[in-house]
Amino acid sequence: MFFENFSFPVLRGTADLRTSQTAVITEVLAKKYFGEADALGKSFTLSNQFGKHDFTVTGVLAEIPARSDLNANIFLSIHTLESPDNRGGNDWADPNGVDSGFVNLFALSKSGVDAGDLSQQITDFIRKNPGSEEVSIILQPLSEIHLGASISDPLPSYGSLSTILVFAIMAFLILGIAYVNYLNLSSASILTRIKEIKMRKVLGAKSWQLAEQFMVETTLLMAFATVLGLSLVYLGQSLAESIIGQGIWMGAFQTPVFWILLVGVIGICALISGFYVVVLSGKFDQKSELKVKSPGRELLKKGLVVFQFVISIGIIVCTLVIRDQLTFMQNKNLGMNLDQKIIVEGPNDVGENKQNKMANFKQRLLSQVFVKGLGASNALPGISYNFSAGGITPMVPRPEDKDKSYAMMIMDDQFIPTYEIEMVAGRNFTQTDAEQGWGTAKKLILNESSVRELGFENPTDAIGKNILWGDPYEVVGVVKDYHHLSLREKIAPMIFLPSQAEGFFSLVVDPHQMADNLHTIESIYEEIFPGNPFTYFFMDEKFASQYQSEQQLSKAFTMAGVLAILISCLGLFGLAAYTVQQRAKEIGIRKVLGASSTNLLNLVSKDFIVLVGIAMVLAFPIAWYAMQSWQEEFPYKAGLSIFSFLVAGGLTLLIAVLTVGSQALKAAWSNPVDSIKDE
Repeated sequence: MFFENFSFPVLRGTADLRTSQTAVITEVLAKKYFGEADALGKSFTLSNQFGKHDFTVTGVLAEIPARSDLNANIFLSIHTLESPDNRGGNDWADPNGVDSGFVNLFALSKSGVDAGDLSQQITDFIRKNPGSEEVSIILQPLSEIHLGASISDPLPSYGSLSTILVFAIMAFLILGIAYVNYLNLSSASILTRIKEIKMRKVLGAKSWQLAEQFMVETTLLMAFATVLGLSLVYLGQSLAESIIGQGIWMGAFQTPVFWILLVGVIGICALISGFYVVVLSGKFDQKSELKVKSPGRELLKKGLVVFQFVISIGIIVCTLVIRDQLTFMQNKNLGMNLDQKIIVEGPNDVGENKQNKMANFKQRLLSQVFVKGLGASNALPGISYNFSAGGITPMVPRPEDKDKSYAMMIMDDQFIPTYEIEMVAGRNFTQTDAEQGWGTAKKLILNESSVRELGFENPTDAIGKNILWGDPYEVVGVVKDYHHLSLREKIAPMIFLPSQAEGFFSLVVDPHQMADNLHTIESIYEEIFPGNPFTYFFMDEKFASQYQSEQQLSKAFTMAGVLAILISCLGLFGLAAYTVQQRAKEIGIRKVLGASSTNLLNLVSKDFIVLVGIAMVLAFPIAWYAMQSWQEEFPYKAGLSIFSFLVAGGLTLLIAVLTVGSQALKAAWSNPVDSIKDE
């Protein structure tokens, strides 16, 4: 039914997955495995945690767009897992039942059906089955799975609505700064066109005709800027993709909404420019150049300068705070050691004598001089837990225990020493515990959080006690809480289960001659597990990759801060140049009367410096509130440092002084005679 409800383009076949051990593949995969021959009806062998099974191709799809949330090259019939023979002993994968948490269900409802009501009806129906009294079903609209809160694991193209909103707000704020500069510089340029405006008014021009002229000028200027901007988007596509971490869909430029929005922005800006000119032109006396200074115009000009620096300072503060949080998360003591660890992914198809091959692989690696330690597990720090489980209680269950869940971690007896996780009570698993597995050994290890959740007063008190998980399990040890996932996640109550795990092999290696060491590891792997791809990665890099979104946000804010300051200072430079030009005679006279360069610098700069100071006063509390709200998302916070605010304010003030000062010094060092006699 999957392909009947989704509009994936089927090139050949029926795309029917209602029969066990059938598959639908994309055209790319069909050519890769079957060449130019028709893939329909052909079979291929798949090896995974469920064993080795043959699948028959019933349909071939066109390539699925990368931006699709449901993106894959191969679709397998879930009916395959209905048979215990196809599950390889992994009964948790039985799709028939309410415990199949690994399965995403898509329900097509009739038009007008309320999702909340339908969720409750399904929940009520399932709860009629014994053992399902606590089950709750939540339906999420398909339109929300990309940018909305994810019900389960993020999909490959899963996006963050908050991040998109931040980027959009920054873009509009920077656009606002640029337009404010345009208005300020336009008002200055209008004053140089007084004779033109006065002449047109004398000849009978109406205010709306003056406005029309400037609206046309603004529209032409913004149209040129739009063409230039779109060209830069295409040229800078690769840079932008490296910042956001995924491809940019250029198809947006082909949608009517984009062009309507773009034309709307240009039109609004042109209207504001025309209205601004009407207001300014009304201040001109047709008989004299009087006195174009008015309190209202000066206040507006200063207000616009303050506005753009409020944005600039705010973005710089946010950039510094985000970097502080990122640095804090990357450098905080995790409670384990990730250095010098290579992770080798376990094989999918081991064949016969599985246990002997696994033991041989470990022994061969440990015999290498450069291997200092080796632990095996079925999950890893920074990636995931093996699963979550409820129904775990003290021997005398309490009412609140039914709502608690524990993160389960499957590992061998060497995992804890390999990662140097501290034992605070009891002992580690023994090799015998791992060989027997948790189902036989009936032993487990807790972390400090799970000790508290289970009601023990302290770690020592838990040692030797039994807890219920269907059957009694003995607590043999307690480890100190460590950050198994990123610092975006609060430390979860964890339970460790003994097993001869084979999902991941964590090797502690000598960092010298790493290329040769990796080649040796690969040779051993391919010798013992032929036909399985050798895949490895470095544990510290993998763990750090969890902070990719924060790194992208930091890069984006850094670029936005640079752009905001640059655009603001360009406007400030133009206003300073105009101010110096307007006060050239005053500056010349003051210089003749003995004013020093420092006096003249203060004369020109002080007003602008005051405006930057006002901008700081306004920007700091806004940035403080915004960043405090942002940090609320993190259970472990770097906090807000006053140093970030001082740096942002000091940097902005320095740039403003240099920008305005360059024009002031230029006037101070010029010949005063030229400015005094100039008319």
